[in-house]
Amino acid sequence: MTGHDKRFDLIAFDVDGTLVRGPNGMTVWEVLNLAFTGTPDWNKERYAEYKAGRLSYAEWVTLDVTGWRDAGATRDDLVAAFEPLELIDGVREATFALRDAGFRLVVISGTLDLMLDTVFPDHPFEEVYANHIGFDSEGKINHWRATPFDMDGKAEALRALALRNSLPMRRCAFIGDSTNDVWIARAAGYSIAFNPRSDELEQVSDRIVRSNDFRDTLPYLMGTTD
Repeated sequence: MTGHDKRFDLIAFDVDGTLVRGPNGMTVWEVLNLAFTGTPDWNKERYAEYKAGRLSYAEWVTLDVTGWRDAGATRDDLVAAFEPLELIDGVREATFALRDAGFRLVVISGTLDLMLDTVFPDHPFEEVYANHIGFDSEGKINHWRATPFDMDGKAEALRALALRNSLPMRRCAFIGDSTNDVWIARAAGYSIAFNPRSDELEQVSDRIVRSNDFRDTLPYLMGTTD
């Protein structure tokens, strides 16, 4: 496939639920809250507070991360807690095939960069826009940075990447699965809802792919089918 033949130049990916599978569909946030604060339900409650405008995204991240810190979680503890998270079948093969075909691949996600680096350490993504946790010399949590590029910020990140790479948005694709992907799915030139958990995402996406194998997205991205 030559650069002229490619349908897209840049493909952005969500992580939780799209590239990585958690037990019972849990996100990394739910997995860590269950491990260190006893319940995954904080996520539903805090999301409701966020949607109601009573909690900013950065405040939401701070509540979760300080909960883990106050529970004594270290870097090693977090990495150990990622154990039930795994790459969805075909993710490695599909993403490397896309990279080798000349696509630029990026992550724009509300996940944790530490989790992606743990579960997919040799990933082919040129840039990763995600939440970050930092640690001191003893591995204790001592700082964190909430990504500005979740929820509606995902679309902003894609537009900035397109501008920086002198690409029209129609040459940018996105793959996601959840409600926080709606904004970027609308903004991208082409969007795939992969095993979507959001009716709204289904409605705004160009293609819905329901499959146990991520490689089933390749025909749409490679341009071999519409």
